[in-house]
Amino acid sequence: MNKAQLNYILGEVQALTFANPFGPERSRIEEALLAKLGKVQDPEPANPTYTERFGQLLPWLQLAESELLKRAKEQALPNEWREGASTFAFFGLFHQLAAELDELIANDASDCSQNRALYRKVQDGVAARHCLIEGATDRIWNHPAHLFACFYQLRRAFQSIHHEIIGDSPSIHQLRMEIWESVFTKDMMSYQQWMYDSVGRFPTLVLGPSGSGKELVARAIGLSRFLPYNAKTGQFATNPLQSFYPVNLSALSETLIESELFGHRKGAFTGAFHDRKGIFSTAGDDGSVFLDEIGDVSQAIQVKLLRLLQSGEFQAIGDNRPEYFHGKIIAATHKNLAKEMQAGRLREDFYYRLCGDQVQTAALATILAEKPDELDHSVRFICRKLIGPEGAGELGQQVIETLRQRVPAGYEWPGNFRELEQAVRNCIVRQNYQPPKFSQDEGSIQNIFENTEISLDAWSRLYARKAYKNAGSYRAAANRIQIDQRTLKKLCHEHANPESSSSTKQAIQ
Repeated sequence: MNKAQLNYILGEVQALTFANPFGPERSRIEEALLAKLGKVQDPEPANPTYTERFGQLLPWLQLAESELLKRAKEQALPNEWREGASTFAFFGLFHQLAAELDELIANDASDCSQNRALYRKVQDGVAARHCLIEGATDRIWNHPAHLFACFYQLRRAFQSIHHEIIGDSPSIHQLRMEIWESVFTKDMMSYQQWMYDSVGRFPTLVLGPSGSGKELVARAIGLSRFLPYNAKTGQFATNPLQSFYPVNLSALSETLIESELFGHRKGAFTGAFHDRKGIFSTAGDDGSVFLDEIGDVSQAIQVKLLRLLQSGEFQAIGDNRPEYFHGKIIAATHKNLAKEMQAGRLREDFYYRLCGDQVQTAALATILAEKPDELDHSVRFICRKLIGPEGAGELGQQVIETLRQRVPAGYEWPGNFRELEQAVRNCIVRQNYQPPKFSQDEGSIQNIFENTEISLDAWSRLYARKAYKNAGSYRAAANRIQIDQRTLKKLCHEHANPESSSSTKQAIQ
């Protein structure tokens, strides 16, 4: 590679390394690099989580790193290359260790000998790239244990989001981007150097319709937190899979909520026969507590949570000694919190302590309006989750066919993914699914309007299909809503597969 090529690659890799892996900027950089460098003939098999495009690009970048190392050993690199060379070293070492990081994640990082072995490879990788990072003063290169923890977090977060948030619609792409930024912020370089601890403790509020996957989002965020690595003990601060603590607040009474969250002392109330640790004590400072249906808690509980959010301080029932929680709080609700504040049910100060970081999930209706075949992908994903990969493909296709036959065109799936999962269970057990009658009411459109950010185009398709279903014919429906019959028919069939209209008319669920 000549100097001009290396100079170009250095600049692009610096942007590539710290771009959101689920965002359009990452795709743009990869496409630009491939267009410049060309495809590799018969590249080595890449990590299965890599896209085909990145699998083609990686051999070029490995070649560029080798060339850069060769030049740096022969003579000092130009000053203008220093920052890019340090980033290139970070990128190269991370992808060199990606497969072993995946093994570490699969084993929960509980094997200290495996941790130490991989940590030594990080140390060796830093030493081998010394000429690329010479003069770097940031925390990442000066502390290999911190670099190891950064790599572990990056890979863990990518795996959590990539495997759990499935789909290819614009809403799903946006959701994956928001989750990644909730963890790493938009400035990932600064995050890894000095923001990882403080930002990791910022509360996150997940909003969206009931059944739209808010706990899945919360879990992805909670399991992606930065966990320090102790080189002396060979252990991370905690096991990530044991660091997520969900609580459904709407399922508990006032007393039980307080006891569940803060704990109680023996004799604090009738039936309190023993001391009990609350979830904040159990989670500890490296844990993440998920408060589901936060919009349902009383103002008395809001006051106690507000105190915790402000200072980390709380007290168990029946105790006057303060305890402290400095971990992560993730809250979720399907309610319109602005209306809850206006009605006096939600304290403003409590809301503003929660809302600094927000993630919005999408209704299934919105997702399917954007890309109708997402229903098929979701069904297959649910089948794999319910019964495992073996046989899930064949069974998933059977479930899809059953839903095409049993679910009416234009069905809006008011229960979102939660309802879809139960529909899949019905189809597996009884090869049937009967949608609840209330979901066909006119009020379901009002629910979609109030609880989603559906686009105008998607709304027009939804309205047209609803009119057609109610009127029974295109002519009657067109007369009823006062548009041309051909326009209405086009809206009803937009994005549909003409060979399988019975399945694609499910676009709005």
